[in-house]
Amino acid sequence: MPRVTHLTSPASVRRIPSPGDLGNLRRSIAQEGRRRRSRWTTPRMMLAALVMLILAPVAGAIAGVTGGSAAVISTSGCQLLSVVDGNTVELSCVDHEVRHHHVMGLSSPPVLGARCLAEAWWGLRAHISLRAQVWQAETLAFVEEPRAHLVLMLADGIPVHRLVPTPPSDPCA
Repeated sequence: MPRVTHLTSPASVRRIPSPGDLGNLRRSIAQEGRRRRSRWTTPRMMLAALVMLILAPVAGAIAGVTGGSAAVISTSGCQLLSVVDGNTVELSCVDHEVRHHHVMGLSSPPVLGARCLAEAWWGLRAHISLRAQVWQAETLAFVEEPRAHLVLMLADGIPVHRLVPTPPSDPCA
């Protein structure tokens, strides 16, 4: 009777797992119950903050620091010097020195002191939006309340707080 030998291909040969393979298998099984790590590690958060710090001046240069070609009409004799942040402007008034004034009706979260990335994003968005409204306006009008450092700002006769998007009450929630 002829002898039959079975040839096996290398693909069908069963490989015995090495100790390293078993360790990886144990780790993968144990990690299924664990919570996944957040993608926002410290270096990534620092990079995001750095990008936002660089983005603000660049966006300011694009949007313009002051009113551009807008004619400034002021009932209190004030002139717009710059937009400080999403709800603050710097005015130079005739009867007193240069001051920062909060724009009535605008609220904006901080960019640098933000609790989360969404809050910083809304602060940056408000800042750029206010600069864009100032830059695009044909006429700007200011009604100043000097004792409280408040100003009602009108762009082409419309209050600016109606033109700038309002951030959510708690963007980090």
